Amino acid sequence: MVDRPELRGTKGSAVWSARSLLKTTLECDMVAARLLWLSDKQAAAVKYTCALCRYMGIDPLVISDLAATHDIREMSAHAGAIVKEIPRKFAKSEDVLQALEALEETASAQLASMGSEPNILGAKHGLAVYLLQHAFATHKQSPDIAYQTMLTVITSLRALNLHYLANDCVTLIMDHHMSQHDARIQVARAAVCSLTESDFIRARELLQTYNFQFGEPWSRFMAHVVDKAINADIRWMSERAMIEWQSVVRDSMQNDCQVYEIVQDALTAYLEPYTWYVPKKVVVC
Repeated sequence: MVDRPELRGTKGSAVWSARSLLKTTLECDMVAARLLWLSDKQAAAVKYTCALCRYMGIDPLVISDLAATHDIREMSAHAGAIVKEIPRKFAKSEDVLQALEALEETASAQLASMGSEPNILGAKHGLAVYLLQHAFATHKQSPDIAYQTMLTVITSLRALNLHYLANDCVTLIMDHHMSQHDARIQVARAAVCSLTESDFIRARELLQTYNFQFGEPWSRFMAHVVDKAINADIRWMSERAMIEWQSVVRDSMQNDCQVYEIVQDALTAYLEPYTWYVPKKVVVC
């Protein structure tokens, strides 16, 4: 390599490596995006994406294609394929950390740039970057970071009142992260959220997926409630639902009281309009 003084490091003792140039370029681009954020959030979100793609070695159109995918599992699988084709190896832990931080900041900016009027296109772009972060963390054997990524995107989407997208993301928790200590809580929240939002089809799909692999008394009963709601069985919901739920609680070996509390509170609120008399709550713990 030819020693060119203009490309030397700040100490003048070493030639800039490609890795150092990429790292420094990303840092400069991210600072520029943060400054632009103060005046034009949407333009800043685009700048964040371009900076990230330059650093990761991927085409920005890849993220647009990923965002255009409808099924959450297809999006996740596509994100995994993209990550495996990234030309950079990210062999050093500090490079992996920098990439994860850039992915999260870019995804967060995509969602925040919508302001108080969220739209599905902007949300899907933010979700696409979060799924790239999830896939990258998984590829680098960091399951805890991958799980935290899913929790972050679910929380962010709920804050934007995009509950259906957040509930879709819980499908990936069931696919990849059920060993996490609070994963069942996320499933329960998604199921009751779908029910209370009258999104019965999504609630049924979530519970069917969960019951196929991990079926428990609370989730089987929730699936029964969803079926009754779809069939508009007012008599059962008004006369039998809470009584049968009490029986489920009494007969269940409860490994996680919080799950049962979440379900019970949601059922009580959801069934109240149908119920003349609501039996006293069973103490679940």
